[in-house]
Amino acid sequence: MPSAQGVGHIMLTVTDVQRSADFYNRLLDGKTIMSATDEHGALAVCIGPALMVGFRTRQATEFDPVRVGLDHIGIHVQSRAELEQWRRRMDEQGVLYSPIVEDQFGVHLNAKDPDNIAIEFFTTSD
Repeated sequence: MPSAQGVGHIMLTVTDVQRSADFYNRLLDGKTIMSATDEHGALAVCIGPALMVGFRTRQATEFDPVRVGLDHIGIHVQSRAELEQWRRRMDEQGVLYSPIVEDQFGVHLNAKDPDNIAIEFFTTSD
């Protein structure tokens, strides 16, 4: 069976490419490595230490997590202490987030991007 080495990138449909690129660059300490306009509209690709995220505009309404498609982005971290570091980073960047929650699936810190797309930082260890 062929193997996969992990998720290479995530492409998100957003209402404002630059606003989304700025948000993810600030949150993930990334930088924009490509910005263009083609027959499909504006496009930007940002890369951080552990994740590449692309953005494209489309004619659409606001993100709806109950529609078929993306529910949320889950970013695995090593420990609850690292979740606390992400919480402090969100405070520094002015990102709204929910309290850290522990349940049967692990420990979670949740936020939303400018288009209301859910971002979950999580760990299975304590």
